[in-house]
Amino acid sequence: MKDRETGPEGEAQQTIASRRKTKRKQVTGSERRAAWCGLLAGLLMIIGGITGIIWGMAGDGELLAAEMLRNAPSEKTGLPETEYSGVGRMIAGFLTGREAVFQYVWTDQSGEARPAFHAREAAHMEDCRKLIALDRTVCLAALGAAILLTAIGLAGGNPGPKRCAFGRGMLRSLRILGVLALLIGGWALADFDGFFRMFHRIAFTNDLWLMNPRTDLLIRLMPLSFFTGLGLRGVGLFVPIVLMTEIAARLLCRAGRAGAQPD
Repeated sequence: MKDRETGPEGEAQQTIASRRKTKRKQVTGSERRAAWCGLLAGLLMIIGGITGIIWGMAGDGELLAAEMLRNAPSEKTGLPETEYSGVGRMIAGFLTGREAVFQYVWTDQSGEARPAFHAREAAHMEDCRKLIALDRTVCLAALGAAILLTAIGLAGGNPGPKRCAFGRGMLRSLRILGVLALLIGGWALADFDGFFRMFHRIAFTNDLWLMNPRTDLLIRLMPLSFFTGLGLRGVGLFVPIVLMTEIAARLLCRAGRAGAQPD
């Protein structure tokens, strides 16, 4: 046994173990910090991207009007097709703070002014406006924190290894995103109605979101297919953000390896 350990095979194993030990020793504290900063910055960029897309879509009146008209045409809602654009702009303006009151008044064929929404609908949209305001705050805070972590992670020391460590941290954040996307996306695809209801139970502290299609125009304008369409559009906007993050992370790793300098 002793002879085998000191023979060629034993020497090779000792050499491999020695290299691994040396490699572990070469990972400095600044590189670990860079890797953690990269992981957190990547996650915050993802959060900022998601909340930014939601914020942008909530404030796009023409998009909301187009989705309402596509998923809830005039014959199903009772609202004239010519009024959809105005309703979409009003909703977007209210959600993003540009409109103070949630109401839209249109004139029917007899010339009578008709308010489109009831007090219950307005109260629910006030809750939605608070959510969008929180969404905006989270977006700005997440992106600001991501920039700060990037500066901390890449500052000082040997830039090559730190860039590589930071890039690897960002790649890990994308792997975490992939797992969460599979879990949440699988649930939404399997039971979107249940997913939608659970989201509302978590997001709202009351039952104002439960409406009657016979009396409430808002729910007729925004059926489940309306939110499905917006969700798919949001995914289409988010995929390029993920791809750009992946590319940036890999470029950092490549630049870090190319610019690595011995300490």
